[in-house]
Amino acid sequence: MVKCKICDDEFDSEQSLHPHLRKHKIRIAEYYQKFFPRRDLFSGDLIKFKNKDYYFSTDFNSRPNMKKWLNEQSPEDAREYTKNLFQARVEKKKLKYSPTQVELRTVMFPPIQCLNLIHGNYYKFCSELNLENRFSDTLPLSKNCLSEKISKGHLISVDSREQRPLKLSHPIEVRTLKFGDYTLDNPEAASNCYIERKSLSDFIGTMSGGLDRFHKEIQKAEEAEAYVVVLVERNLNECSVFNRLPYVSKKIKATPEYIFRNVREIIQKYKSVQFLFVKGRKEASEITKKILFSKGKCRDIDLQLAYDLKLL
Repeated sequence: MVKCKICDDEFDSEQSLHPHLRKHKIRIAEYYQKFFPRRDLFSGDLIKFKNKDYYFSTDFNSRPNMKKWLNEQSPEDAREYTKNLFQARVEKKKLKYSPTQVELRTVMFPPIQCLNLIHGNYYKFCSELNLENRFSDTLPLSKNCLSEKISKGHLISVDSREQRPLKLSHPIEVRTLKFGDYTLDNPEAASNCYIERKSLSDFIGTMSGGLDRFHKEIQKAEEAEAYVVVLVERNLNECSVFNRLPYVSKKIKATPEYIFRNVREIIQKYKSVQFLFVKGRKEASEITKKILFSKGKCRDIDLQLAYDLKLL
């Protein structure tokens, strides 16, 4: 049973309580902030209310506040706080794999480079929490990782249904691909890696109305032992607040929270897919070539982390 803090009426669930709050002319956010106040550990301000789950699981209103607070803590306290933060999420979300950079940057968690400073080695830290590491801590997918032989010896295959193909400055062939938008004419030369290119609007549509279809595509790729990199030609910061961007249609009802919850669930469900957000089509073109000519090294590194560290 749930009791209203204003009038003491009892309800079977919070879903029943929330409509009742209209009777008291108080918004859900105001109700929780008044009767269950939670404050930013750094600034002391009330935690912003997005939804009840977010409100009770978040200790900061912004990532800079989290970073400043962690910097003020002793090394032991910073390790203890982040360990408890991870353990709570692992248990709540039943995580199997160590969270990727995309997962961490789309919830109020420190990014991997920060956790490396706190714990020494992020992947070792995750192993101690009984999480499976999909990636190694060998990051660069730099020029010396690229195979000139593969680059010169193969065409890039572009799916015939690709409506706005990238300008790749490399010989291409157009054919129908079973999944993805780009691979090599002999996919084995790219270790069966495929690029699924997405504009911001494509990405939003796929992670909302097109979600079931996308799951089927990834399942088909897994059956073929393929690896899919979902390459979004917009940076992660902008994608995380797309509902505030002037060039995004106001008709879109999906929220960033909903979209990235789906992204995180996909990452945890499928070992053969990862997401990478970059700044524009020009970078997407260059990174597509790097991934396809890297002899499958994209399977072993967190591409978003490498990109954030300017190692991609």
